[in-house]
Amino acid sequence: MPGMIAPLAADKVGDWETWIAELSGPRKAEFDDMNTRHGLTEHRAYLQPMPDGSYSVLVIHEGPGGDGFMANAMSSDNEFDRWFMESVATIHELDPSGPLPPLAERRL
Repeated sequence: MPGMIAPLAADKVGDWETWIAELSGPRKAEFDDMNTRHGLTEHRAYLQPMPDGSYSVLVIHEGPGGDGFMANAMSSDNEFDRWFMESVATIHELDPSGPLPPLAERRL
């Protein structure tokens, strides 16, 4: 079960919630298609408030394509995949030209 933690500044929570609403609403079919194309059977995100007022998002990618999902989506020419990854970079303030955050390792 590949997963990762992405930082989320408190002032970006509204942007994140709007984006999540798009993925589960008007863009759900495109989101489901992306997951199918990349071999994901489950794609979950959990919003975690932190004691300092910031947030983290725990993202879980399950399925045969889980380990390579981020790299594959980053290099995809698909319009939705590009929009999705650009949204991830903007909302989480990540540099898309830099290295990807490491995947979480299950320990328990």
